[in-house]
Amino acid sequence: MKLKIFNTLIISSFLLVFLVVFITVKEVSILNQYKTYKEEIAETLNFENRLFDAREYIGEIFSFFDSEDEKISEWGQLNNKANAKYTQALKLGYLLYLIVFIYLIVNYFFYQNKGEKLRVLGIAFVFAALSFLYLGLQTPFLELEAFSKNLTLTSGLFESVEKTFEGRTYYLYQNKSVFQLIGLLFTGGNTLVGFALLLFSVIFPLIKLISTLLALTFPKHQWSKKSVNVINKLGKWSMADVFVSSVFLAVFSFTNMNEGVDTSAQTLIGLYFFLTFVIISILSGVFLKLWIKHITLNPQT
Repeated sequence: MKLKIFNTLIISSFLLVFLVVFITVKEVSILNQYKTYKEEIAETLNFENRLFDAREYIGEIFSFFDSEDEKISEWGQLNNKANAKYTQALKLGYLLYLIVFIYLIVNYFFYQNKGEKLRVLGIAFVFAALSFLYLGLQTPFLELEAFSKNLTLTSGLFESVEKTFEGRTYYLYQNKSVFQLIGLLFTGGNTLVGFALLLFSVIFPLIKLISTLLALTFPKHQWSKKSVNVINKLGKWSMADVFVSSVFLAVFSFTNMNEGVDTSAQTLIGLYFFLTFVIISILSGVFLKLWIKHITLNPQT
């Protein structure tokens, strides 16, 4: 690979890596703050905390001491802070998409020779895919909540005595990234499922991207043919990671804990980063095949 010809690709790739690292650190930090606020909400309105909090009952007797209103107000403030952090994370995500788009466009228009263009775009799409892989694995992709609205309990001795906990009462809150989910599966005894998710979501994608990069960067080296063979063998598993994620979403979305308990499974920004990685990774393989076809038909180039 003649470096002078590919100066634009090399310089733009270094800039991309620098900006991606900077955005990734900020993004992960902001989403951790979002998670902290959401966990504080779940803790404040946790079932046990509300059930054994004497202030919840005193407030019904003394109107000037209303703990429920205080907790609901605190929930609103924390929820607003969490939403603000998530909006900030979305804006950073949009910025990352814009940077990667500009990176790809610059390399597309700079190289006019068809062989060079296909090769450069294949390499550029590998770096673009790597930009989204870490964020897709590290940032939260699934948020689970289990709660009751205006939970009403009756006394075991006096059924006429009722207590209604206004607003939400939480039983469960989970905010998981792919990495955290894999760790949870291993520690929870679901080793086979955890290993499958690790294999399809982390190991296979990395091997495929590295193989694509080697084949495009060192086409005359013996690694090149081996790398292409590896890519062809792994191609059939390219969407297996998405399937595994979809299964988890389906399970959590349609399973209720008990009657009267609302469950919510919400996809978060990490899932969209990961899906973007999958799509861009597939495109890098497409450009590799187009380039191989081109040099096969035009060996002099």
